[in-house]
Amino acid sequence: MKSALVVIALAGVAHAGTTEITRTQTSTSTPSPTPPPAPAPNSAPPAPSPPDPATVETASEANLESNAPRAGVVLAAAIGAGLTMGDGVGRGPALSLRVGHVATPSVVMTFEIVGGSLLHQQMTSSTILHNDDISLMAGALLYVNRSLWVRAAGGVTTYTEDNTVTALRAVHGGVGGLVGIGVDLVRWHYLVLGLETFDQLSIVSKKGLLLNNGLCLGLTYY
Repeated sequence: MKSALVVIALAGVAHAGTTEITRTQTSTSTPSPTPPPAPAPNSAPPAPSPPDPATVETASEANLESNAPRAGVVLAAAIGAGLTMGDGVGRGPALSLRVGHVATPSVVMTFEIVGGSLLHQQMTSSTILHNDDISLMAGALLYVNRSLWVRAAGGVTTYTEDNTVTALRAVHGGVGGLVGIGVDLVRWHYLVLGLETFDQLSIVSKKGLLLNNGLCLGLTYY
């Protein structure tokens, strides 16, 4: 009887060992999970779209003091010397008074009174007389770069003859045009000191073609 119990006990131990070996082999033979594939070494993110040129220009000038026209109303006055031809040839003062408004960062629309005087004397008098060629014009001024600008305008003209005899004084009407060029020399806040020149061409009744050239020093408020 005891021998039978010993045999049964040994058989149970052997069976338990066999089961443990089987579990160990099963756990050892279980494959590990496959890792995710690594990204290709040559893959690159898509190239960014090119920046907007207007945005880049605005950002680059955000902290700079620009020489270009500012927004809003523009006031300008220029005075200097001129040469008038057509009704004889003579020197005298030249003047340009402008008011305008900025249309774009480089274009200013203008209205102006511009002209010059032909100074002369009659043989019988020492009085200095002046024939005035004055025009009322509308036009535009364009900045070519930060300081250099060109302008053009057109409108109506009056030419007034001065004479010691009141009965001989006359006013002639007509039309005219103008081209000019200038450069900003010094800027101080909203004021600009500049040098400019213009050629004013007029066609008036009874006198025909008149040319007035002016070289002026001007002050502009932007």
